[in-house]
Amino acid sequence: MQTYDVVIVGGGISGLSAAYTLFKRGLEVLVIEAGAEVGGAMKSVTSPEGYIFDCGPNTLATKEPRMWAQFADLGLTDHMVVSGRAGKRRYFLKDGKPLEIPNDPIGMARMQHVSWAGKLRVLREPFVPRQTGSDESVAGFFGRRIGPEVMTRMIDPFVAGVYSGDPAKMSIKATFPAIWEAEQRAGSVIKGFLKKPKDAAAKSAVKGPKMRSVTFSFAGGIATWPKAIARTLGPQRVWQQSRVSDLFHEAGIWRLVVERDGSATTVETRAVILATPAYVSAELVADLDAQAAAALRGIPYSSMAVVNLGYRRSQVAHPLDGFGVLAPSCEGRNFLGLLWSSSLFPPFAPAGRVSTIDMMGGSLNPIRDEQTREELIAQAIADNEAVLGASGPPEVVNFSRWPKALPQYNFGHVERIAALERLERARPGLYFVGSYRGGVGVPKCWKNAVELADRVAGTFVGQPERIATE
Repeated sequence: MQTYDVVIVGGGISGLSAAYTLFKRGLEVLVIEAGAEVGGAMKSVTSPEGYIFDCGPNTLATKEPRMWAQFADLGLTDHMVVSGRAGKRRYFLKDGKPLEIPNDPIGMARMQHVSWAGKLRVLREPFVPRQTGSDESVAGFFGRRIGPEVMTRMIDPFVAGVYSGDPAKMSIKATFPAIWEAEQRAGSVIKGFLKKPKDAAAKSAVKGPKMRSVTFSFAGGIATWPKAIARTLGPQRVWQQSRVSDLFHEAGIWRLVVERDGSATTVETRAVILATPAYVSAELVADLDAQAAAALRGIPYSSMAVVNLGYRRSQVAHPLDGFGVLAPSCEGRNFLGLLWSSSLFPPFAPAGRVSTIDMMGGSLNPIRDEQTREELIAQAIADNEAVLGASGPPEVVNFSRWPKALPQYNFGHVERIAALERLERARPGLYFVGSYRGGVGVPKCWKNAVELADRVAGTFVGQPERIATE
């Protein structure tokens, strides 16, 4: 029987980041990944024509010094592709046309997305009464605090672009906890952020010089990062095309039955990190805690399709001078966002070419099983023609379907996570991490996994014996 300090189930960015952190702390780790590739939704492909397409998450943005240090340690610094000024320009759709979102107060006052009445309504936010209930929808919260027009035109497309969610069903307490806490603390979001608690202010004061957030990717696409971690850990610590079928806990030791290479093998460990999607983790803990398993099964996931299109520059009328355009649901479009990947990262398209990413689906307009690949691609091409002035067929098409793309932080999410926390307390050495807990963005998943790994490593300090791989 092989034994490890920590076994991580799931080889997405959460699982790999936790594993790498523990590995650097000197612990023996094993990552068990069911798929043929690591990275989960972080998948990149290079076409024969030289286009680089990301099939899921497509950009990274961070100012975390520790993440930069990890890139240097992995040898990725020289492979980073940082976006230029275009990355700062964002567009929202208004009456079928992309309109830029200003990033300065004067521009915000003049923007055409919202009427003057809607803009003036925002100024009332400090005087809106605090909500007294235990939770509220994202739509209800922002509609109440800053007005329905700004909610519909500004918050709605942001929520759709980041979470692919339905603001009317999403919990403000789970989705934007800092904003919810600001209102609870000061009776106003603006007042709450202006009057941060003393401990939070002190904590931020000792961090040293602030780093500027940078939007970036890697030569070869976003999947370069998880592949680099797996390569550093080595195949002896990353088992691909392997599946955990059973999980047992006895006398402080965890045993996992792993189906690998056509046979079953058992591994032993003091700590298990489940970094799989909620619905997969549910089946692994069903015999340990039925309530926690039900909570995990109760986390819904949105369905999405991602269509990458490559055009000759002369085929697209729009200057593509920004990050991309997000569509408020009131516009009635088929897409959540049209992103301009070659404007952000010019090496991602050959000379004289441009590439776009059509993100389709989400909770409000889910991708249906009966929708064919051809139908969805035709829809994406029509989106590019209508919004960006694309003409003629694209040179290259890449299609990805994600039946369970992103977890939804809907009502009851806080209570569902509380059920996991109770299980973690009841079964020492068992931990949960992933996009369904603490944020869906890749940098947030990385941060949550690294901080969890630090806590797990701390439990090994001072122990007389440490399980080591045989």
